[in-house]
Amino acid sequence: MSNCDDLPGKPMLHRIFQIAREVESSGYRKLRKTLEHVEVVGRLLHGESPLEKQVCTMTAARLGHTVVDLGWNGADSMSTDELLDSVRMASNVSDLLLTVFSSNETFGEGRRLTKQFAEIASVPLASLHDDVYAWQSALANLLGIEQRLGGLAEKQLVITWGFGNSFLNPAPANSILISALAFGAHVRLVSPSKFSILNRVRRVAEDTSQCYNVLYEEVDEFEGSFTDADAIFALNWMRLDDFNHPERNRDFALQFREWHFETLPEHTVFSTLPYTQPELLASRKILGSDQNITPLWLRNRVTTLAATIALLNESSSPDAPASML
Repeated sequence: MSNCDDLPGKPMLHRIFQIAREVESSGYRKLRKTLEHVEVVGRLLHGESPLEKQVCTMTAARLGHTVVDLGWNGADSMSTDELLDSVRMASNVSDLLLTVFSSNETFGEGRRLTKQFAEIASVPLASLHDDVYAWQSALANLLGIEQRLGGLAEKQLVITWGFGNSFLNPAPANSILISALAFGAHVRLVSPSKFSILNRVRRVAEDTSQCYNVLYEEVDEFEGSFTDADAIFALNWMRLDDFNHPERNRDFALQFREWHFETLPEHTVFSTLPYTQPELLASRKILGSDQNITPLWLRNRVTTLAATIALLNESSSPDAPASML
C-alpha cells in the first residue's frame, strides 16, 4: 500500500485480524494479561461519529482498563499549537491514546492534524477516524464479512453509494475500499459521478490493487452492478464538493432515488453502518434478514479496537510508540 498518506500496511491489517480471530475463538482473557500495564486509556474526540464513545468504553471494559475523557471542548477555536499541547499533556497521564479529529470547516484538516498528533505523542496512539479515513469502522465491517464468507481473498466486494438523507462522511467507505484490496478481495466501487470519492483515495486504491494483483474497478450504474457480489457495503455518503454546504446534498441525492436495495442475490452478504433508515438505503426485508450483518457492527468494532490496542502494545517501545492512523 502507498505510504503517501501514512496508511496502515498489509502486515498491520493482517495482524489485527489475526488477533481479532483469537479473541473471537477464545475471548479476552489472554489479551487482558498481555495488556495489564495499560491501565489508563486517554480519549480525545472531536467530531466523532455516532457510537464512538460507546466503542471506547466497551473495549476498555473488555480489557479491564479505564477510559478517561480528556476533552477537546471548543477544539474548533483552538490553534494547532494548542491542540498539540493537549496531546502532549494527555500523553503524560495515559498509557495509550484514542483520538478522533474530524474538522467541520476544512476537509482534510482532521487528517493532517491526526498525523501530527501521532508524531508528538509519547504513548501509542490509535485514530478511530478522521475526516478522510476510518480504519476501525472498515475493519469491523470486513471482519463480519470475512466471518460470514470464510475469508476475503478473491471474494467480490462491492462498495456502493446508496440513497438516503443522512449523508455521512465517506471515510469508512474510503478505508474499507483500500483495506479490502490489501486482504486480497476484488473490489468494485459503484457511485454516481456526483458522489465520487477523493482522487487521493482512488490513487491509493489503484496502487494497492496493482501491488496485490487484485481487481479494482469503478462504475457509475447501479442496475446490474451486484449480481456477482459476495458482499456489499452500502453507505449514503456526502458530496465532497459540498463539504461546507451540506444542505445541497439533498437536491443531488434526489436524482438517484433508485439507488435503493429492495432485494439481494441469495448468497450475498450485506453491510452498512448503524443506524440505517428503513426503506431508504435498503428495504426492511433486507435489514431484517440474515444476509444483513450490520447488527454485528458494534461487537466487531470492540473486537477490532481491542486487537489494535494489542498490536500497538506489541509494536511499541518506550522510545518509539506505535500508532495506527
